[in-house]
Amino acid sequence: MQIHVFDTHVMTTSGQYIHFDVLVDNENIKKVELYAAQYLETLGVKIDNIKQSRCNFCHSELADLEVQERIANQGHSIIRL
Repeated sequence: MQIHVFDTHVMTTSGQYIHFDVLVDNENIKKVELYAAQYLETLGVKIDNIKQSRCNFCHSELADLEVQERIANQGHSIIRL
């Protein structure tokens, strides 16, 4: 399975830096920002607390089996960096 990697950087108003990748297939490219926001919410970071954010396409690659499974079940996979 070919996936697309979106390199995501967030700086919160409290100065916390969060870096992660959002991995999606062709069908879910338009949902990358939604998936990033949902992930941040699981970390307790609300949209109001974000000072700066960017989510840029980085590259495409073949996914390993674990990532393929997560994408099949959830539409995406997150890798915290």
